[in-house]
Amino acid sequence: MIEKLKKMIVYEDTKIKDVLLKIDQNGKNGVFVISKKNNLVGVITDSDIRRRLLKNEINLNKKAKYIYQKNYLKIPYTKKNHKKKILLESNKILIPIVKNNKLVDFVHTSELLQKNNNKDKRILIIGGLGYIGSVLTIDLLKKNYKVNILDKNFYGCHFTKKTLKDKRLKIFYGDCSNKKKLKQSIKNCTDVIHLGEIVGDPAVNINENFSIKNNYENTVFVVSECIKNKINKFIFASSCSVYGDSKLKCSETSKLNPVSLYAKCKIECEKSILSFKTDEFCPVILRLSTVYGDSPRKRFDLVVNRFVLMAIKKIKIKLYGSESWRPFISTRDISRLLIKILKTDKNLVNRQIFNVGEDKENYRIMDIIHTIKKVTKINYEKVKIDQDKRNYKVSFLKLKRTLNFKFKNNLKKTIVELLKKYKKMNINEKNINYYNDKKIHKVLKKNIKNLSFI
Repeated sequence: MIEKLKKMIVYEDTKIKDVLLKIDQNGKNGVFVISKKNNLVGVITDSDIRRRLLKNEINLNKKAKYIYQKNYLKIPYTKKNHKKKILLESNKILIPIVKNNKLVDFVHTSELLQKNNNKDKRILIIGGLGYIGSVLTIDLLKKNYKVNILDKNFYGCHFTKKTLKDKRLKIFYGDCSNKKKLKQSIKNCTDVIHLGEIVGDPAVNINENFSIKNNYENTVFVVSECIKNKINKFIFASSCSVYGDSKLKCSETSKLNPVSLYAKCKIECEKSILSFKTDEFCPVILRLSTVYGDSPRKRFDLVVNRFVLMAIKKIKIKLYGSESWRPFISTRDISRLLIKILKTDKNLVNRQIFNVGEDKENYRIMDIIHTIKKVTKINYEKVKIDQDKRNYKVSFLKLKRTLNFKFKNNLKKTIVELLKKYKKMNINEKNINYYNDKKIHKVLKKNIKNLSFI
């Protein structure tokens, strides 16, 4: 057997942990399973394993025969000259080429990748109608970028008529797991920013299968399609929630300690994204601090925004985990950083993970209350039972040294701005579009009959 294929095969009795190791070593996102008679019997991808890990369905010491795909797409040897076309038209990352039930070759998405020399940048924002995406869209248009948006439109479109009439903006409504929709929206794009996941622990915890599909499986599919479509930079919005509960100040190399499904999905996404090892494709992973601030699509399920609105509406706050630490960042600074990364030489950011925020913006939850109290009255009650186990401080030294990014906003200044702005607005705090968990609950309840396939 040629050396190329040796790196791609495992046997039915190979342990799953060794399968993962081999996938990491070959950089092809998967392996082929061979029987004792050297016949090809199945395929295992990186995402097959990580999806089951998220669902707690497998033991890494179990054998490969328990998880491989028995019904898999394969290319007959007689059609090997059409392998790239078949791969491009499929939903697959890796396809075996077979002759008489024997593995003779394979095709991988990396074979499709050539440099995209299109200097006229068009950015695809998956989730571009959302909390961060809508701010980013407006900022990109101001800087004369062309923008495509692909969004399920769970929370509505909140752009002004002027923005919607901008000829540089194209909006596609649909799911990024839909190959046809993704193909339409990614056409002529040079870079992709992926913000299109279910965001926040409460929303993700509503339905495990739905969340794993949206927050893990869809991301892996998007990355594969980005490679097929010769995308330059792929920027993925991860989260500092991956640090979970830590007594130490966390850097990008710190031990990860997720305490929620949301964070676990982010970790597995990061691993899968970095498993795509190609020369031209440039993935960048951003572990965002807890976000606050205004946006066309408002959110009041985020701690800062929620406390501000509750203070204005004179609603009593039940304060959980008042002494817990979090890093914070504004929507405007995230948008500015994303644009900076689009402009940055890929050699500085390629395959890099960055914590996103500032060291001085690590605060206790109680500090938010104190800041609001300086401006307006706020009614709260400390609750001893802590429903949120997250507690971490984060170091942002790598971001500062690598990109020398200058933040323009800070938590205390923005809280004052939000109080002033929202007091003048007639905000209906019961509107479920302001709350990810409430809206996702309604979406799932409405489509309960369709969830069996998820």
